[in-house]
Amino acid sequence: MRPSAIRYYENLGLLPAAKRTDAGYRVYDDNAEKSLRFIKRAQQLGFSLADIQILLKNWQEGNLQNDQLINIAENRYLALEEQITQILVLQHELGLFLQDMINQLTKDPPNNSQIIFTRLLERICADPLNKPASTIFDWLLEQTGCALSSEPIKKSLEKLGGKHIHIWQEGNGYGILVVSDDPDTGRILESISNLENNCQIHQPGGINSVTLLPEEGYLLRVSGKNAFIFARLFLSLENTELKNGKDHDG
Repeated sequence: MRPSAIRYYENLGLLPAAKRTDAGYRVYDDNAEKSLRFIKRAQQLGFSLADIQILLKNWQEGNLQNDQLINIAENRYLALEEQITQILVLQHELGLFLQDMINQLTKDPPNNSQIIFTRLLERICADPLNKPASTIFDWLLEQTGCALSSEPIKKSLEKLGGKHIHIWQEGNGYGILVVSDDPDTGRILESISNLENNCQIHQPGGINSVTLLPEEGYLLRVSGKNAFIFARLFLSLENTELKNGKDHDG
């Protein structure tokens, strides 16, 4: 984080005034680092600084029953639900729009282009609101020809099922944190990274690095036009395991 941002948070009262060295440098303790991580994560989720002040104060005091805190959290969740719904409605209407296109075609025996278009509808547009996430993801991989659909990667990914995962946007990509201190997890992610290096779909971009963060887990940074596919992949890994009733080891 930029020093100017940290000083700004201190001026707002989000951080206590830092001690200073004889040379005038600010010195922050572990609690300040925890607060900064909290602030940054809350900002990534769209909370305003005014809301973060309330969330942080009550979190530090262990008061998670505060009505104002609960109201802020509920409102942010509802705002995200509204955004998700808007996108799902667009996806649903796209399916109907494409269906109308083919319904308006001639009733003559279908030609090859009509057959291909019909298959598209059957695979991604039929009942779009109830389409399993795995089906959509498989379609994304197939359409892009991404190396993520290869058997070696699929077998590796099965071993990551049920891991607790954090995902956030970073510029034109995503940060993906797999919460685990298991060296096998690191090796799996490294092998995926190595296989992805040859995938043209993610160039320029792809997996930029795999880093072990002490006491947190393995962090992948992905970028590029198709970085969202990585985010979808790791979301589906966690969600599929949870729906199957398996343990969640976060």
